[in-house]
Amino acid sequence: MITYYSTLKLFHLIGMAAWFGTALVVSIVWFRKNIGDKELILDVITKVEMPASFFIPMTGVLMMIEQPLWLQVGWLHLKILIGLAAVVFSHFSRAKLIHADMKDEYVRQKFSLFRNLCLLMLLIVIIIVGYK
Repeated sequence: MITYYSTLKLFHLIGMAAWFGTALVVSIVWFRKNIGDKELILDVITKVEMPASFFIPMTGVLMMIEQPLWLQVGWLHLKILIGLAAVVFSHFSRAKLIHADMKDEYVRQKFSLFRNLCLLMLLIVIIIVGYK
């Protein structure tokens, strides 16, 4: 029988896979250096990454409410902090894409930096979870 916690965990993992996959795809498309892909990248970020970056913390909090003993595990606190940093970098990059002139080389470099930092944070979270 599938429990409530197992269902939340499954949704949490699906959301993480969607977020990491989207972050990887956006980085690959961006490094083609075609400024015309801006609308495609914005569309993918808006439709997949933003909902996932909301959905993952929500299911995580619901899992912690269901089994509060996880709050006593030290590595989980590190995972949460790094995951929140990934959310921040994801939102920073989306804000650059929406509000800044992407024809400026400096703005494109900042966008790339935020995307790569988001991807790095997500990779670190995956390594932490995989290790534990």
